[in-house]
Amino acid sequence: MQTFKQYISEGRSTGEDMEEAIVGVWNGTYDTEYMRQGAEKVVEFLKMKGVTGKAEVLGASQLQVSSKWSEYWKPDKVPAATKTPKTDIKIGRYKISLKSGPSAQLMSGGRNESRATFYTAVDKVGVVEDKFVKPLEDMVNNLAPSSVAASNLDQAIKDAKDKAVMTANAAHKLFKTDLQSYFNTNPDFADAFAYEAMSGEVKFGGNEGTADWFLTTSWDGNKVNFVPTSDKDYVSHVARKMNPSVRFKTTSVKKRGVKTGEYRYWSVVGLIVNKLDEGFAPYEGQVLTEGILDKVKGMIRGLVSFVKKLFLKIKRFVKKSYRNLIEFLEFEPEMSVNTNVKF
Repeated sequence: MQTFKQYISEGRSTGEDMEEAIVGVWNGTYDTEYMRQGAEKVVEFLKMKGVTGKAEVLGASQLQVSSKWSEYWKPDKVPAATKTPKTDIKIGRYKISLKSGPSAQLMSGGRNESRATFYTAVDKVGVVEDKFVKPLEDMVNNLAPSSVAASNLDQAIKDAKDKAVMTANAAHKLFKTDLQSYFNTNPDFADAFAYEAMSGEVKFGGNEGTADWFLTTSWDGNKVNFVPTSDKDYVSHVARKMNPSVRFKTTSVKKRGVKTGEYRYWSVVGLIVNKLDEGFAPYEGQVLTEGILDKVKGMIRGLVSFVKKLFLKIKRFVKKSYRNLIEFLEFEPEMSVNTNVKF
């Protein structure tokens, strides 16, 4: 199991030789015996499958990635090393990713590449399930105290603010665990991750770098498989071998005084605690009389109403996608994946 932090470039040695051999044999320009026998069998197999057209090698090229993919490198530019197309050879209209030998590397990348692939898969999982939204709603609502019934008002004020922060912190840790479990046991996420790794559909935006066929072959050409990258059963088969898994780390700084317009977990917590400060401020140091207690209760009712309205905005945002939920919770994904898959 390798992490995406380990930058591994896709080797172009014997794999590159097989690409050149297949294209050369196809075009009738291959003038060496090296890998000829295996390449000839692959060419014969592809022609039996109805593949036609002129062949060319694309695997050594560097192609433009999509603007969506480029977002993960801003403010920097996408490095040339990550622009290697998923399409290794192109024959007519067939854009083919070739994997030669008993095993091959499906993808490589650093931190930004892993995040881009992760969020591409996340975007295909669908809308956020209520099992994540309801606990979030409960947590936000619980940040506002239900009542103040202490003889020592100053202590009640301190307890209310401390409880809000502790509640938020405990809930945040639980969300992290639950989300990790959700993605790591979700076959739809694994399939979407494998599909992007195989095809580069989003990375290259459908240009020549996006592979729409997957060709695997032994070096001698005796074992050849040719399937479209849209074949869901085959993608699931590859996904199980890749076994992608994610863990989240927290990137936020827990501070108050944050901008109120941002849909972020700790900014919301900070906003509510600030509201507690503002609401309680006129009563700090005062004796808890019946009149003051009535005013405090009125302030709490106002705070509860404010929190409920605030959550309606949060709910609309996070329910749109898991990407929004993850960004709201201020989590940073770290992926682990078996990049070297046996075929």
